[in-house]
Amino acid sequence: MMELEVDYKVVELEYGFDNYMKNLFNKSEQIVIKQRNLVVIKVEKNGFTEIEGQIIHDSLIINELKKFIIPSPQNETMPITIEKEFKHSGKVDVNKNIIVLGIYDKELNYEKYREIRNKIYIAFNQVRNEFALAKFNQSTQEIIDSDKESDNEKWMEINKIFPIRYTETVKEK
Repeated sequence: MMELEVDYKVVELEYGFDNYMKNLFNKSEQIVIKQRNLVVIKVEKNGFTEIEGQIIHDSLIINELKKFIIPSPQNETMPITIEKEFKHSGKVDVNKNIIVLGIYDKELNYEKYREIRNKIYIAFNQVRNEFALAKFNQSTQEIIDSDKESDNEKWMEINKIFPIRYTETVKEK
């Protein structure tokens, strides 16, 4: 049986006090998400977690997610990448419109749900921190805490290179 690649259309919103005007745009400017740029995490009621169809032990969730978050332009099974130029980071490969989709069983207990969701954010933040250390010889915390305008620009670049696009849904029986 032949599997067809599906495209998803997503409207991207930036949240924050000063972003109201940024969120007004022509509705025809939708983001297209290719199937391979949609990373699916399924969590069953018993807590078993699958990432892209592979059962993953809880201790490996962060490292497994990082494989998808870190751009891998040579690997055609990983999210599609494009090269972008940044003021401080230079030319960088970035994932093109990657989104992480968490699908949680309705009967999953809240503690397990919270644990898995937190690991998703930890994976993104670890990738951001590793990038900051490699590119700028600074941790993301040092960049955030700095009063320098150039560090603020670096932080904005890191957010553009590794945006956190995460959505979730509850699976009925």
